[in-house]
Amino acid sequence: MNIRLITENKSQFMPLLLLADDARFIPDYLETGAMWVFENQAVAIVADNELLNFAVAEAQQGLGLGREFLSALTKIYPSLSVRTDAFTAHFYEKCGFVSYKVVKNYFPEKYGHPVFDKGREIRDNIYLRKVENEN
Repeated sequence: MNIRLITENKSQFMPLLLLADDARFIPDYLETGAMWVFENQAVAIVADNELLNFAVAEAQQGLGLGREFLSALTKIYPSLSVRTDAFTAHFYEKCGFVSYKVVKNYFPEKYGHPVFDKGREIRDNIYLRKVENEN
């Protein structure tokens, strides 16, 4: 398993970061958050125990790489939390995260227009957290 902390030249991973967020929001956390890269195929930005960006290369999605990466991250950050859309929340729930809050209509309001991911409109922001000592 090859997980490493990136402290310089974080922008080289912009293509991966863009899979999980809009380009106008990434600079807000790119330099201040801790960037982790897994197998050069996945990236995560964590700040204050919150996962701000988590992306797996499209060719690697669905193969278990994201689950393995998230497992490694929760060893580093046992009380990790994340905010995401309802569709992606299912992935986190399968990895042991628990939903604790929903903000209705978040994405259209934040972006100023309807937002789609893989052809699905995403609207609500789901808050999830990993409870320490859960698998």
